[in-house]
Amino acid sequence: MKINKILEKYNLIKTFETELNVEKEVFIKEFRQITEKGCYSPFLIMLDNFKSENKKYIGTINSGGFIIREKFIIDNFATNNFAIVKSEFHNENNKLTVKTVIKGMEFLPFALRLIIFGIYLLTILLLVIEMLIPPIQTDIDMAYILPPIFVTIFVYFLTYRPYKIAKKNVIEKKDDVNLIYQTIEKTPYNNVSYEKH
Repeated sequence: MKINKILEKYNLIKTFETELNVEKEVFIKEFRQITEKGCYSPFLIMLDNFKSENKKYIGTINSGGFIIREKFIIDNFATNNFAIVKSEFHNENNKLTVKTVIKGMEFLPFALRLIIFGIYLLTILLLVIEMLIPPIQTDIDMAYILPPIFVTIFVYFLTYRPYKIAKKNVIEKKDDVNLIYQTIEKTPYNNVSYEKH
């Protein structure tokens, strides 16, 4: 899909495949123990405060895959990770093959941020050209400088900062997911022998 290729180029999607020595039923059971049923969309994060169970993830799990995200914690807003983890799994050669996609940002918010950033760059370029057109002013009025500074700060928090956070979330969530996979593989009641790979 072309959209995913664009997001991959900007490190907002990470796709990887893992082979695990674990039974499918054990894998599903372990994920259900850390996941509460609910809507995984980041737009509904405030509903997480009404969840009663103390589980780390929100989402849906079925016999062939899952879609989850980290539960929103209002007390620790700065460290919340809103990356969505989508996984498909099936048995292959006595191993569980798990294909995982971690998405830090959807395409539409990414595209809107690009458009806003493009408009900002065009506006700043026009302002610079206007300042350079004769007659050249000898004194620079602060009324010309302050608005672009404020706009730059606003655009930074609206576009670049969310992008950097989403990119960081993808990297961190990949590490979290890999750790979960390894932990599940070493589950005591897993009947498939664990081989280090």
